[in-house]
Amino acid sequence: MDIEKSKMATSVKYEIENLETHKDSRGWLAEMIKRDEIAEDIRQVYIATIEPGSVRGNHYHKKRMEWFFIVNGEAEITLEDIKRKERETIMLSPEKPQRITIYPEVAHVVFNKGKQAVYLVSAQNNIYDPQNPDTFDYKILSS
Repeated sequence: MDIEKSKMATSVKYEIENLETHKDSRGWLAEMIKRDEIAEDIRQVYIATIEPGSVRGNHYHKKRMEWFFIVNGEAEITLEDIKRKERETIMLSPEKPQRITIYPEVAHVVFNKGKQAVYLVSAQNNIYDPQNPDTFDYKILSS
């Protein structure tokens, strides 16, 4: 795995890893995340769709770490340090499979700029609890 860009030295704390793909006549396979690549336990995994022109996110977490991977479509992910107000914008698509690690207190929004649905796979280091969601609204983009 190749860490293309790591912003851990700046205030917007995230990492992007290029994922190796294995291709043949059936298509391709990429290993999104392996236990020996992270120190945290993955406690939950979900998949979400984002329709063209729509956004998901516009929030941050105080404790939760997330790992995102796009399996369909093209997504623009904007991250913002909630204290310093510094931003980074990253494009993700399955054409160049990558995994983005989003750390606590980094606001994030995923925008579908394309013409087809985005399919986003997300893994987290905790289980969503509706009584204590650890999700705080933070408007980066309008939907």
